[in-house]
Amino acid sequence: MKSLKSLLTLTSLALAVSGSVLATNTSVLPTKESVVTNSKSMVESTKADVKNAANDKLKSMTDSASSTKSSALDKVNAAKEKATSAKDAMKDKATSAKDAVKEKASALKEKATENNQPSMKDKATEKLNSVKDNAKEKASDAKTKAADKVKEVKDKATSTKESAKDKVASSAKVNINKADAETLQKLSGIGEKKVQAIIDYRNKVGKIKSAAELSNIDGIGEATIEKITPFLSF
Repeated sequence: MKSLKSLLTLTSLALAVSGSVLATNTSVLPTKESVVTNSKSMVESTKADVKNAANDKLKSMTDSASSTKSSALDKVNAAKEKATSAKDAMKDKATSAKDAVKEKASALKEKATENNQPSMKDKATEKLNSVKDNAKEKASDAKTKAADKVKEVKDKATSTKESAKDKVASSAKVNINKADAETLQKLSGIGEKKVQAIIDYRNKVGKIKSAAELSNIDGIGEATIEKITPFLSF
C-alpha cells in the first residue's frame, strides 16, 4: 500500500512540474497534440507501474498468507502428532499397569495354591458341612434315645401287666368253668385269643374237669397248662 501511494504522489508531482514548465516557458510549449500524447503516455505508464506494484504487493501478500497458513497447518499437525503420541503413551502405560496387576494376581493365586491354603468359600463350605453333620448326629441320637425311651416304657408296661397277672393268679384261684373273659385274661400266658378259645370250648363241650383237658383247646400248650394249673379250680 505504501508503494502505491508513493507512485501516485510521484505521478501528481510529475504532472505539476509539467504544468509549471508549460506556464513559464511559452517559447518552448509543445503543440496541443504533443501535450495530450505525452500526458496519455505518462498516465498509461503510471497506471502500468501502479498495476504492477499492486500485483507485486498482492502476490507478496498472497505468498505471505500462504506461508502463514502453511506454518499454521504445520503447527496444527505437530500438535495433533504430539497429542496422538501422548495418547498412545498413556494407553501403553495403562496396558502395562493392567498386565502388571494381572501378573501379580496370578502370582498370588499360584502361591496360595502351592501353600494349599483353602479359600474363604471352601472354609465356609467346610464349616457348613460340619454343622450339618453335627445336627444329623444329634438328631440321630435324639431319635435313638426316644426309641429307647418308648421301648423302655413299653417293656415296663408289659412287665407291670404281667406282674399284675401273676399277682392276681397267686392271690386267688380262677374257676375255669365260671370265670368271664376279663378274669381269664388275668392268668399268666392267657391272652384274648386263648380266652375266646376256652369260652368256645366250654360252650361246645361243657364243664372242664381237669387241667389236662385244656390241651384239647387250640393255642394252649403244655407249658401254659403247667404254668396256670396251680391257680385253677374246676
